[in-house]
Amino acid sequence: MENVSQVILRNQARLPPGDLILVNPEADELFRSLSADGRKVHLSTGSHGIFRRLEKMGADVRFEAVPTAGEDANCNVLILPREKERLDMLLQAAAAGMSGTGRLWLVGENRAGIKSSPRLLERHFEQVEKLDSARHCSLFEARMPLNRGLFDLDRYATTWRLETAGADTRLVSLPGVFAHGRLDAGTALLLESMQALRLSGDILDFASGCGVVGITALRNCPNARLTLLDDSALAIEAGKRSLSANSLQAVSLASNGLAELDGRFDWILSNPPFHRGIRDDLDIAAEFFCRAGTFLKEKGRILVVFNRHLPYEGWLRKQFNNVNRLADTREFTVIEANKAK
Repeated sequence: MENVSQVILRNQARLPPGDLILVNPEADELFRSLSADGRKVHLSTGSHGIFRRLEKMGADVRFEAVPTAGEDANCNVLILPREKERLDMLLQAAAAGMSGTGRLWLVGENRAGIKSSPRLLERHFEQVEKLDSARHCSLFEARMPLNRGLFDLDRYATTWRLETAGADTRLVSLPGVFAHGRLDAGTALLLESMQALRLSGDILDFASGCGVVGITALRNCPNARLTLLDDSALAIEAGKRSLSANSLQAVSLASNGLAELDGRFDWILSNPPFHRGIRDDLDIAAEFFCRAGTFLKEKGRILVVFNRHLPYEGWLRKQFNNVNRLADTREFTVIEANKAK
C-alpha cells in the first residue's frame, strides 16, 4: 500500500462517521480498509488506468475530471495531485459540493509539495489544521467550506491560439493537462516536422492532452479521421473543448495506453509521457512502442517526439524496420518509423 494510503489508515479513527469520497486515489486496497466498519466509500479518479484497476477490485469508482458526488458524504479525502492549479480546482469542487459540517482531508508526500498546501486550503475553508506527519507525508484537515455551490469548470479553462501553416487554431486546456495553456518545445518541434509530411486517412493522437497535435493535423487535412486518446479525464474534456472551439469532430477515447483502442491507423502521432505523478515512469512509452505497430495499417507510420536522453530510439528500432530521424535539437528528437517487425 502506498505511503499516502498508510497515513490515511493510521488516522482512520479520526474520520467522522458516515460516507466519504476518496479523490485521486492510488490503485490499492485503501478503500476496502476504510469501508471495513460499514461506511460507504466512493472513489473519484481522473486516470482511466487507475479507474479500470479499482473497478476490477470491486470499488465504487467514477472516472471523471472533477468529483461529482456531493453532500451525501461527510468527508472528502483528497490525495495531493502533482499540479498546484489542479489542486486549487479540486479543492474548490470539494468545497462547493460539501455540507456546512463536512470535512476535507488532504494528504500527500512532502517532496510533492504538501507542506505548502495550507495556503491553498485557506482559500476554500475557514479552518485548517495539520493532523499528522509520517512516512514522508503530511495530512491536513479543513472544515467550514467557503463558496459552497459555486464551482464552475469553465473558470479553470484556458484558451490559447496557435498559428501553423496559415491556420489559426484555438486550443482549450484545463489544469492537470500536459503543458497546460502553452505549446511546449517538444510538441512545437513535432508540429514543425509534420508540415513536411502529407498526413491523411485515419490518424491517432496518442497521449493527446488538449488535442494540439491531432487538431493541427486535422486542420491541415480536413478529410482525415482523427482519434484523440488519453488516460486523463481532464485531457479528454480539454480535447473535446478544443475540437468544439474549431468546429471539428473526432473520436475521443479514454484509455490507459492502448488498452481500450480498436482499429488500425495510417498515422500515429505522439509526444509520449514519461511521468506518472511526481515519478519518472517509462513503462507507458515502452508498452506504446511495443504495441503501436499492431494498430498501424500496412503502410502506416508512427511519428513521435521525445527528450533526447530517453532510450526511445533504440526501442523503436527493435519494433520497426524503417526508423528515420526527421529533426534533432539539443533537447528533443523527432522520429518517423514504419514497417513493424
